Amino acid sequence: MTVLDPITAEAGARPDPFALPAREKAPRRPRLLSYVGRWGRARRWLPQDALRVLDIGCSFAYGSAAIQAGGPEGRVVVGVERDPEHLAGARERFAWITVLEADATALPVREGVADAVTMLDIVEHIDRPEAAINEARRVIRTGGVLIVSVPHRGLLHRLDALNLYESLRRRRPHWPPLEEATESGGHEHRHFTVHELEDLLGPHFTVERVARTGLGLQELVHLGLLMLRVPLKADRVTRSLLPVHLVVYLLDDLLPLGRFGYHLTVRARAMPRDRAQ
Repeated sequence: MTVLDPITAEAGARPDPFALPAREKAPRRPRLLSYVGRWGRARRWLPQDALRVLDIGCSFAYGSAAIQAGGPEGRVVVGVERDPEHLAGARERFAWITVLEADATALPVREGVADAVTMLDIVEHIDRPEAAINEARRVIRTGGVLIVSVPHRGLLHRLDALNLYESLRRRRPHWPPLEEATESGGHEHRHFTVHELEDLLGPHFTVERVARTGLGLQELVHLGLLMLRVPLKADRVTRSLLPVHLVVYLLDDLLPLGRFGYHLTVRARAMPRDRAQ
């Protein structure tokens, strides 16, 4: 995996990350996550001609690898991640994926470099989401596709584990803080209605497709894992149980629940820049 540091990049000399050689050859075997959850939906919703995909907020790059392996011949997915631990994990597990060390609001790539951008469950964490959407539009070619998933303000949105844990922790300051990678910039972990997400994308994108799924049952599991950190005082124990959270999420996400759903995904098309002004 190649890591680029945007801080040391020369101004005006932003690279083309899709031209960088990978350390390993990418496997063609589709990964499990290329069929399910937000990663599977992103792969299915990407057009066949979207061969240059930027996966912003890629975490350990497992989703990036799933989207690439499940896509058409010639598709290259480049990840973007700011958390050092996640970057190290991506380097170890997915050497064929290029990952840029950068923030979603300051991407170290040139304008119009990508056919598509995916932002899967990251917008709700960003302090200035409009800045991240502006950057996504800058790097997507006109007519390209943006796929965004966020928590939906559905029936059980108040079960949000991060918000519940932080609310409890304000009354119990001895509880351990959330990991930096899961924090939401000091604000509440956001949930969006379809209209709110359309408004956020509106200046630059036209929404083409919407899905609202699941009840959010995985949030009960997530809250339980966060609560375990208090008596155990060891993140590694709760991390070992994260596959349980993933399985519950994948099963929950299969339910198409419309306005009651907990997960919201949209596909939007980048408008010509003169129309977006």
